Amino acid sequence: MDPATLTALDPKTLGFWVKCIREASNWSQEAVAASAELDVRTIQRVEAGKSASITTRRALAKGLGYENQDIFQDPAFIATVHRLLDELLAGNRERLEAQFPDHVRLSVTLVGDGDALGRLADASEATLLHADDSLPPEAKEIAATLFDYLRDVGDIGAEASFSDKLAYNREMDAMLKSLDGLGVSVYSGIRSTKMAGTFWPDKTPVPITIGYLTVVPSERRVTEIMVPRRLS
Repeated sequence: MDPATLTALDPKTLGFWVKCIREASNWSQEAVAASAELDVRTIQRVEAGKSASITTRRALAKGLGYENQDIFQDPAFIATVHRLLDELLAGNRERLEAQFPDHVRLSVTLVGDGDALGRLADASEATLLHADDSLPPEAKEIAATLFDYLRDVGDIGAEASFSDKLAYNREMDAMLKSLDGLGVSVYSGIRSTKMAGTFWPDKTPVPITIGYLTVVPSERRVTEIMVPRRLS
């Protein structure tokens, strides 16, 4: 969708923008809360990408110094924010490519439910899983359990019945909800490539489909990750 046609910043973009403005101004979350006449928990939820009411958005705009309290619903402003973020992402991509020449970019999308993870497990012959170091301990434990569960589902996928798979997906959906409640998001991507074993007698590369999962704080907007160009 064209950002210029949007009537409000989506929650994750709003949260990222608020955090950027706050940190650029060297403000704490408590300072923004006081200026906007909101509680700190509300600021934390907004920066985590949770939905915010029109009243909260207007209070935030005022607290951050915008004269137009409906700035976060202004199509022209929304288009400008998306353009700036796209430029930032493009700059980051160039720096990453220069820093990691042996890696390639892989597009990822936000995982919406356990069914999406089930489809990832079914489609992947191998999985590479990552949890951000900045996650709180409880989130890391849930992410580790989710990783183990996803790999187990992938290993038994061919033998599992449809009802079994439905049950597995529900379990993973519950883990996703727990992570979301902790301000954590899960992104996934899939890549078809070829690999050759270091000690294989025949070095002919064989096709393989790899599923990638990364778990990050919800305020982080992820569209791509860097993955190894070659596998062995």
